[in-house]
Amino acid sequence: MSHVKTAEAYSRLVGICTGFGGNYNPGRQTLQLKAMRALLEEAQSSLQDYSQKLHIYKDVTNEREVACKQLVKLTSRVVRAVESFGVLSQTLDDVRYYERLIKGKTISSRLPIPNEEAEAKPLTTRARTQQSYVAIGDHFSKLVQLVGGLSVYQPNEPELKVDALEAAAKRFKSLNAAVDTAKTALRNAKMHRDRVLYTNEVSVVNNYRKVRSYVRSVFGYPSAEASQLSGLRFTKPKLR
Repeated sequence: MSHVKTAEAYSRLVGICTGFGGNYNPGRQTLQLKAMRALLEEAQSSLQDYSQKLHIYKDVTNEREVACKQLVKLTSRVVRAVESFGVLSQTLDDVRYYERLIKGKTISSRLPIPNEEAEAKPLTTRARTQQSYVAIGDHFSKLVQLVGGLSVYQPNEPELKVDALEAAAKRFKSLNAAVDTAKTALRNAKMHRDRVLYTNEVSVVNNYRKVRSYVRSVFGYPSAEASQLSGLRFTKPKLR
């Protein structure tokens, strides 16, 4: 049963109870029509909020996916450009190293680029690259830093110039941050929706069960009034 159908069933419940007129007069405040309508409004609002947050999350993740593919293609062009300037073979190896990291290729024998911290430790081979979007962005930023330090790297193509590469790295980093923000907002919207529909003490599902018990106590079970509620379906799904 979908979350939307749960809210729709509760809307029908509110309508049925409204139709009982003055005969529906529970002493419990959360079962009174005013409170039930407020809960229905909150449930519908939580569904709409989750849907909006989901669209935002999908849009920004799609944008990042496209940007990542463009970044991989740009990386290949940068490497070819560096090759054309006739740099040292060791420098070209370092550039290609970052290309392999960005493309996620298996690395069987390439050693890490030495640095002060690494010099104090035994050098080890890297078996496989990291392929998270954050890692790809970090590898590209390091590639840009490396290329930017090469005095011979002076391309005429605007998109291959160092400032353009830096802008591309910054944009991809901002997309990663935007995805994190959208993911957090989506998670919070989901938790709120689930609390309102299922897990709160005064939730849609729990309120239905109490209303059903009240109607049966007032009109009898079975009764024509109680039978109107029997057609409603409320189930609590497994929540993650």
